[in-house]
Formats: sequence, C-alpha cells, structure tokens
Amino acid sequence: MRGRQRALHLAAGSMLDQPADVLLRVAAAAGFDGVGLRLSGEHAVNDPAATSRTAERLGLKIHDVEVYRITNDPADPDPLIAQAAAIGASALLGVSDLDDRAATVDALDDLSQRCRRNGLRLALEYMAWTDPSDPLEAIDIARQTGCELLVDLLHHVRVGAGIAELDAIVASGVLGWVQLCDAPLTQPSKELLANEARHGRLLPGQGGLPLANLLSRLPDNVAVSAEVQSDDLLAVEPAMRARMLHDTARALLGH
Repeated sequence: MRGRQRALHLAAGSMLDQPADVLLRVAAAAGFDGVGLRLSGEHAVNDPAATSRTAERLGLKIHDVEVYRITNDPADPDPLIAQAAAIGASALLGVSDLDDRAATVDALDDLSQRCRRNGLRLALEYMAWTDPSDPLEAIDIARQTGCELLVDLLHHVRVGAGIAELDAIVASGVLGWVQLCDAPLTQPSKELLANEARHGRLLPGQGGLPLANLLSRLPDNVAVSAEVQSDDLLAVEPAMRARMLHDTARALLGH
C-alpha cells in the first residue's frame, strides 16, 4: 500500500464471547487502530459513555456498532442508534432478512435517515441468505437509500462475486469498509454457509480465499476489520487471540 498504513480494526464478531471492555483492552494491546462492537441484544453495554472514554484512553476508534436486523417484526432501531451515538461510533451495521425488496429499501431508507440525524453512517451487509445477496444489487440499494456497503470478503466470495464486483463497488463510491477472514476455497453447501460464517472462519492467510487479489483493489483510505468467528479460536485466550488476528491480518495487508 502507498502512503499511510491502512486502518485495521478488530471486529465484534471475533470476540463475541467477551464483554466490550475486554475487547477494547486486548485490541489496544495487540495494536489495532479501532474496534467494532456488538451492542444489540444481550451485548448492550450499561454505560456507553464510559465505554467511549475507555476507548479514547486506549487510543482506539470505535468504528462501528452492530447489528440492526430488518425483519417482518423489527425492533425499534432508536435504542441501538442512541447507544451507537453515545458510544462515539462512526457507523451502524444493518442487514435485511426480508424477502421483499421494496420493503427492504423502504426500511433501509428510514434507518439511514435516522442514523444521519444522529451523526452515524449506515452500512448494509450482503450475504447469501439476506436481501440483497448480490453485490451489484446492493450498489443500487445503497444509491437509493443513502447507505454504504460493508464488504465481508467471505460473503463476497460465497455469493459468487470476485474482483469485478468489488471494483464496481469501489467505483460506485458506496464502499464503507471491508471485513477480513479466510476459509477453505471449496464452498460448503448452501445450507451450511451460515454455519461456516458464524463458527468456521479461519485466520487471514490460513485458507484458500483469493484475499490478496481482492485486497489489492481497495483504495488506501478504506479500513479493514478482522472478523474471524471461529469455534476453534474461542479456546484461545482473548489477548493471544487478538494478537493472532492482528498479526495475520497485517501480514496479509503487507503492513
């Protein structure tokens, strides 16, 4: 990469078994620039302002908060948005579980407006089992609703996308950030894709995904977040896990 070292964050998904204060502490010790936090459901923090002060003291940016799910019976988004704003996050991550495109667009448009009123960006993630699942359709939705796109490279590959689709997202101007992990090149059955994403990811560089080729297409100012949801890594204590995630990601990024 040319110029300044690319920002590298520790994603919430890599530490879902740990509270926010532990994630912040081990992320800072490992050398990450920032973090993502899951504040939905049982992961909500009691004192967002205190968490924000801890991040500031440790020199960490709270990059994003997850996750708001658009469903047929969605939760009120305002409490999660308020937590994200109070904690000093830059962005909120959303996904749609609907099978109605018009309803997805309407919900994202409303959510995007709510986020903007609270000083947040909204990012939409596409996966094989969400709407949209196609990255080119995701670009169109982002343009309609004013959100940006989170590109999880595992999901990107598993929906059959590659360099051309990533180039299209970059060219569209709607790319928010990228999540990084690895996995075997051989794709599991459709029924097992969600299980792989939630339990079977590999450290960057330890699988067969074309990560180096994909990462080479990113502008220098696009942040990368290490998200390795792995049952195997749950056996590794948090500080060591964070160091492994940081070092393997940095090795792949070249810095």
